[in-house]
Amino acid sequence: MAEENTAATSGGVNRRTIIIIAAAGLAAILLIVGIMMGILYLSGALNSNDEIIERLNAIEGGGGGLALSAESEADPNAPQLLELPDTNRLDTLYHQFAQVFIVNVMNSRKVMQLNLTLSTHYDELVINNVIKHELAVRSAILEHLSFVTEEETLEVGFRQKMGEELAVVVNAELEQTEGFGGIERILFTEFLMQ
Repeated sequence: MAEENTAATSGGVNRRTIIIIAAAGLAAILLIVGIMMGILYLSGALNSNDEIIERLNAIEGGGGGLALSAESEADPNAPQLLELPDTNRLDTLYHQFAQVFIVNVMNSRKVMQLNLTLSTHYDELVINNVIKHELAVRSAILEHLSFVTEEETLEVGFRQKMGEELAVVVNAELEQTEGFGGIERILFTEFLMQ
């Protein structure tokens, strides 16, 4: 009989220990969930995003600019949103190289002399990058032009085709040095071959 009591008591202790551990685990889970919800509430993640959704709808709807909320109009210290410029009309920026490019035509006694102008619809940063790395850009252009043959120069549309190729060359050089190209066209403002 004494053995049965001992077995019953040890079985009871095991159950009691399991219940205490389960209750402590549940309490820990509830505490962690409570802390996470408190952090989300205090950070504003649980707030309604109606104002953001209204602004996004205004942008997608083609409105001229972002509408200011009543709160930001009432508070002069609040950041003011600027109206978006008309994105349908972009200015074209040009940069003309000061020095003329003089290149020997491949497998020929002829020489090409050309003056190039770059154009972009991006901001002035692209032109500033070209000016900043003008020596590297000129070198890349001269390298590409050195492989032009006399037969290629006689083809119809040579300047346009070469302008497109040079735009790729210049953009590759700018991407290597600055991480962004942005040159859309290269125009031949002077072209002489003798």
